[in-house]
Amino acid sequence: MKIKRYFVLIFFFALISVVTIISNHLLIFSSPAYGDISPVLNTAESSTVALVIPPHVNLLDFYKTYGERLLGNPRLGIKIISREEWGANPLYANSQYINKLCKKVYCSASTYSAQNYLDFRDYWRWRIMFLNYQKNFRQYDDSFLKTKTKSNGITYQYLPVEQIIIHHTAGKFTTSLAESEKEVRRIYFEHAVQRRWGDIGYHYLIDGAGNIFEGTLGGKYSVGAHTFFHNRATVGIALMGDFRPGHDKITPAMAQSLGELVKYLTKQYHWNLNKREFYLRKRDFSGREWTTKIVK
Repeated sequence: MKIKRYFVLIFFFALISVVTIISNHLLIFSSPAYGDISPVLNTAESSTVALVIPPHVNLLDFYKTYGERLLGNPRLGIKIISREEWGANPLYANSQYINKLCKKVYCSASTYSAQNYLDFRDYWRWRIMFLNYQKNFRQYDDSFLKTKTKSNGITYQYLPVEQIIIHHTAGKFTTSLAESEKEVRRIYFEHAVQRRWGDIGYHYLIDGAGNIFEGTLGGKYSVGAHTFFHNRATVGIALMGDFRPGHDKITPAMAQSLGELVKYLTKQYHWNLNKREFYLRKRDFSGREWTTKIVK
């Protein structure tokens, strides 16, 4: 009887240890400030595959231009409305100012953390992604990682960009410039203040009239906060509205601006598009694969 109790106790404490380890992993990779951007982990603890640079990525351009603001080119027919034009409040990057505001409005970084809404199955998918990333891509990213402190006081992270991810804001659909600017400011407030990220998570936003808005101040090659676990090496473009079935519809002007913005960005990042196939990270970070889907 005592032997059985002994093994039960061993099992119990072993279970506690496993839970503790899992919890620690969650804390290590949680995002204290801006999306899933976290401090660089100790890569000595990670086994990694050989560094493989996708052929379309231009490292020379990355080292020369990371942090530059891309605001379009009127001569090429593309205009990007700057943060100054749509009214970004630079105080939203100030932690003391945010703390004062959060005494008046609801703010909680944990409420907006995707990790808090994972069910059991999604949690284990996340764990697989985490372990795959540590093994296959952590050393790669850390070897290229750059930082730069911008005028708002935030230190942004920078990595070579491999692909573009398209989102929708799932918010208000707007077509007038005044209403669109107001909606961008609302999203900015939600991300920067209520989520305590200090900035907006998207790199660019597009309204129903086709107006393109500058997002994060991080600029070119900056790591944003737009896709759970896939913020690194990506650019996030958000279509303003809710485009699930039965909701808003993408307008021709919005679709045209999206195409022009993607074309503009591929030129600004000096991607080599000759082969039309790109060696990108798999969704679960289990390795890389050749694919034509450079925009997702």
